[in-house]
Amino acid sequence: MAQAPVKTARLEAAHAATQWAHKSIIWWLPILYLFIADSFYLRTYDSAQVKITLVQMGGICLFSLWICRLLEEGKKGLLSKSDLATLAPFMAYFAWGIISYMHAPYKYSSLDGFLRRIFYMTVPLIIVREFDEKGTARLTKILLLASWITIGYGMLQWFDVTFFPIPGPGNGPDPFIWRGAFTPRVFSTFGNPNFFGNFLVLIFPILVAQFLKTRRFSLLVLIGMTLWNLVSTGTKGAWLGFTAACLFLAGAYFFFFDRERLTANAKKLVAAGVLAALTAVGGVIHKLRQDPQLTSMNFRLHTWEATWEMISTQPIMGTGIWSFWTIYPAFRHPAIFHIEGKHNTETDHSEDEWLEVLFDEGILGFGIFLWLIASACAIGYAALGQLTAGLKSGQRAPPRAYDLLGYLVAFQGMLAHNTFDVSMRFVSSGVFLGLLSGMVVNLARGSSLAELHKAEPELAHEPTALETLSSFLIWPARLVGWAGAGWLLVTLLKDFDKLQGPLYAMQQSGEVLQWWISWGCFIFIVGAQAFIFARLTFLSRNFLVPLIVAATMWPLSLSWGLFKADVHHNIAIFFSKQKNWEQALKNYLEVGKLNPAYVMSFYFKGNVFNDRFDMRKVFNENWGDKNNVARDDFERALDAYEAVRANAPNYVQMHHQVGVLYLKRAEYERQQGRPAEAEKYMDLALKRFELYSMHDPVFPPNWHRIAEIHMMRNEIDKAIAAYKGLIEAPYCVADDRLSQSERGRRSVLAYMKHRQVDGKWAHRHDDPEAYARLGNAYFMKGELPLAERAYRDALAVDPGNQMAQKNLQVVYAKAQQEGRLKVIPPQAPGQQPRIEILPGKAVPPPPPPGLPRPPGPGAVFK
Repeated sequence: MAQAPVKTARLEAAHAATQWAHKSIIWWLPILYLFIADSFYLRTYDSAQVKITLVQMGGICLFSLWICRLLEEGKKGLLSKSDLATLAPFMAYFAWGIISYMHAPYKYSSLDGFLRRIFYMTVPLIIVREFDEKGTARLTKILLLASWITIGYGMLQWFDVTFFPIPGPGNGPDPFIWRGAFTPRVFSTFGNPNFFGNFLVLIFPILVAQFLKTRRFSLLVLIGMTLWNLVSTGTKGAWLGFTAACLFLAGAYFFFFDRERLTANAKKLVAAGVLAALTAVGGVIHKLRQDPQLTSMNFRLHTWEATWEMISTQPIMGTGIWSFWTIYPAFRHPAIFHIEGKHNTETDHSEDEWLEVLFDEGILGFGIFLWLIASACAIGYAALGQLTAGLKSGQRAPPRAYDLLGYLVAFQGMLAHNTFDVSMRFVSSGVFLGLLSGMVVNLARGSSLAELHKAEPELAHEPTALETLSSFLIWPARLVGWAGAGWLLVTLLKDFDKLQGPLYAMQQSGEVLQWWISWGCFIFIVGAQAFIFARLTFLSRNFLVPLIVAATMWPLSLSWGLFKADVHHNIAIFFSKQKNWEQALKNYLEVGKLNPAYVMSFYFKGNVFNDRFDMRKVFNENWGDKNNVARDDFERALDAYEAVRANAPNYVQMHHQVGVLYLKRAEYERQQGRPAEAEKYMDLALKRFELYSMHDPVFPPNWHRIAEIHMMRNEIDKAIAAYKGLIEAPYCVADDRLSQSERGRRSVLAYMKHRQVDGKWAHRHDDPEAYARLGNAYFMKGELPLAERAYRDALAVDPGNQMAQKNLQVVYAKAQQEGRLKVIPPQAPGQQPRIEILPGKAVPPPPPPGLPRPPGPGAVFK
């Protein structure tokens, strides 16, 4: 009997710990979403990195708290069969993410997407199991608060760019340095109008449903601001997604909440829906007409086609989660380079969420994805039917029905929008996949799974072996947990102080404001989470809980390192632009240590060594040298490019840059009097240039370098083939039915220039230097008529091209010397005489000795 109070105290302590964990979870998750939606930070290279870090570190804390709560609950924390049935789609998608990651060819490159999947599918598991009525109500309130902040700032941006058009910070009411980044489009705290548009699409049904539930006038104001912001984003996909959300919302509302009005006004409502759809489509068409080259549409069409080609390579299992960006460069259509007008850009996603899921995870993963969606929608609509069954005219549905309506339509609207977009692939929008689907299932059930387990109170019992062990180890474990949390807290504060910089260094008022906001948010987040863990460690009587808290500090520190890596990458780029190689390389090296998957930093570091190309062998730790081994810039650059290739084998212009590196090494070896070594590196350069031409046949310098190598080797025919490969653009040829049609050339082929060639419309890369050098190659081969034509083509594109002007005269002189020059008198007064070169037997000149240089710009054959 004497032990009963001890047992009771133990049970009370366990109850206090599990209640604290539960309370922390249902507060921390909505606050985390508030910060993800409203955070923005420009000291990193990627302004959205702060959102990624919040997902990673906040998600780790959330997961750790949930594990601790389940441990504190003991047997009640185990999921029952009915629980598993409810959570099965989320758990299956969670598990498939792990399988798909193990299948991915480049694990580092897929790690970010894998971590996001873990967070996205942990959120609905927690919501369905933990969130009671108060928790769901609080989550909705905090989402409304996030909307007021985000949409309110969007209105400020619209006012700023409309009435204060002078660019730059300090010239309008928007105080921040990113002011007018997408003028005249607004982007609020999302850093991109498309992501902001996605948020507006999914939040609109929730706002409308909350107004229908509460009839608060302030919500009407917020809804009006939402619509204004949506138009101001200028995002065509969001307009279509919004239209779909409106149709879903109206259909569900009248079908479930106002069936009588639906029956009485069915034709009018259908007409209104058709009018709304036509209005949206008309707005999109109007927006497309503002872009004569149909850039957005053509970009999507070619990206979708390439994605479908990729899907066919591994249709069952897919290539692996988050593997699109590493594989796509080998499938990218040449049209993309014409559309973008750039060659060093990276396409990370397929512009269609459904296609990308199918590529990444195959038919199996795509099937699970569809199961999750269909399950959530079916459960939601079934519950709406039950909640609104028997409603009479004028009778209001229960409040939970309005909540369910808003979240269900928000989920569907987001999915509809992502048919034309991949906002879900980015943290700011992707986090809502799990939140919305989890809330639909939770609200449909009417109670959390944890509430069902409360019906089984735990009785006093004899201490188990774990409880007995915990009584001896709890205080040492607590000290370990507190020490770990304290160490990380101090580390984070010190690091953030360095990353932020001193207040006196801030130049603009917006920077000062951002400095204070950043510190305030950071201290709140870090301090609150440290307090949560510290109190949980104190309340728990299970020694495993403090150890889990201590263990959580390790992945948190790794995630924090990823954030710091992004800041150092930004600093490195700053110094690179100043050509301060020492500081740039020092920061790039730090990026590689903190984030081995940061492919871009290795690529940029390789470019720094490539540009500098100092062949003196020295040892410098700041340049990545190790074990006191001296290296030159060729070795350092090659090492950096190989690090890129290990994680993304076809990254941007990596193969071309490696080719340039080998070409420089060949020139160096030639200067050192080692022709055999020069030839070896020339071969390596040629292979890389040819490989890159398969990925990007539109990039002129790549073709020029291929041709130059062949010219240096007196391989004239191969040089001619290279120049013609650039000029005639065989890889860019479109269907004749389109290229020969004026309508086709003005629409889907508007991004490509066409002109008449031998009486037929053809696409050409009219590069005057390529034409002139092609003329040089023909001249060296003795084909004077073809040389003349090439020089004339060069002058037609660039009348001031000196190489073509001078060498054309050389051609005429050579033809006259051989008696092949025919001057045709003018047929009418004022016309110029026409010059024609008669055909003759081509006699190629003897190959020059050694390895001469190809003729440079402006060179003249004499």
